[in-house]
Amino acid sequence: MILATWLLTGWLLGVSALFLWKRRLFLATWREPYFSDLPLVIESDDWGPGDESDGARLTALLTMLARHRDRTGRTAVLTPNMVLAVPDAPRIVHEKGERYHRRFLDDLQFRKIHEAIRHGIRNGRLVPQLHGLEHCHGEGLVVLYREGDPRVKKIFESPRWWDWERLDPPLQGHYVDGTRLPTRPLPKAQIDTLVAEATDQFQRLFGQPSRTSVAPCYLWNDDVEAAWHRHGITAIQTAGYRCDRREADGSYHQDKPLLRPGNTNHLGQRYLVRNVMYEPADGAHTPETALTEIRQAWRQALPAVISTHRYNFTRDQARFRTALDGLDQILRQAARWPLRFLSSPELADAIAGTATLENRFTGERFPGLTHLKGWAKIPPFLQRLRYRHPKLVLLAWVTGLALPAWAILWTGGRR
Repeated sequence: MILATWLLTGWLLGVSALFLWKRRLFLATWREPYFSDLPLVIESDDWGPGDESDGARLTALLTMLARHRDRTGRTAVLTPNMVLAVPDAPRIVHEKGERYHRRFLDDLQFRKIHEAIRHGIRNGRLVPQLHGLEHCHGEGLVVLYREGDPRVKKIFESPRWWDWERLDPPLQGHYVDGTRLPTRPLPKAQIDTLVAEATDQFQRLFGQPSRTSVAPCYLWNDDVEAAWHRHGITAIQTAGYRCDRREADGSYHQDKPLLRPGNTNHLGQRYLVRNVMYEPADGAHTPETALTEIRQAWRQALPAVISTHRYNFTRDQARFRTALDGLDQILRQAARWPLRFLSSPELADAIAGTATLENRFTGERFPGLTHLKGWAKIPPFLQRLRYRHPKLVLLAWVTGLALPAWAILWTGGRR
């Protein structure tokens, strides 16, 4: 009896010490949003100026999404991250690189893709989000053109160039100068000019302002967030971290290495986090890997935010069919869970607890999402600790805490 008392006392002291040691982690995790349903967002970067086939591919993608409905009857919705312009190569060449010029999405040359985007907006299957004025640092490209740099030769030799996804990776950043490594942040005034024009042009092109944004190449800093804030951007899509530059070897430098869904910056802007990767053109992701990540999000009562870039759907026909059929399979099999299809700005509103969600491009309204509270949060809370902190899991087994945690997950956890 005495031994049992000592063991129990020691265990309670160990548990108390663990809680005090990880108190900030536990409290921060507990204060995150937990959803009763499974919010599912489909984000696709880099849509913008392109040829006629891009318009046809986007239409096929939206047609497929219309076959899937959530528990409220809403069809699946795409959040394309919009690139609004490309370099006007013929004009730059004509002026011998004296200055940078751009062509916008509503240029007649891009009529098919522009029409497909606008049609998707009107029928509620597409909610655009700002990516950037362009997917490069335009002035930097002109400097390289004047220098005869081979990295930009193809751009200025082709009057129909708009495939920024094939640019040398450091040149794809928008808010940094990637002409040399390490990349350098643009001056504050230049950033503000870019964001001001981008937000103005976004509203001109699509009829509503963008309330959310994601930086090209995930490269941005405090100056960019401040400029976004001044121009109405209230939420920022991320991959769970922020990078402010590329190093001399081309690697990314993370100045905010860990962002959780619903975290806010000092300006009150809310961070969203992509947690489901579906980039089949890269050969790294399949429907099965995406469904595994969606299941993990469900178990943790997190939103499932899919990342799938434009190039998965705009390369050759075989890769297009693979990407399209795979996404169709993902949505079919994800229907086992209580889905809520949302756009990125609607997810930001849902995290904030908005009672009624609205697609501001169509005026459609949808019921808000229920946040789990109290005891209902405990199983997904434990799952978040389990998935995120393997060392903590090991410590839980050593201390015996894993046994009651396992019992809670076994009896009340999500499958």
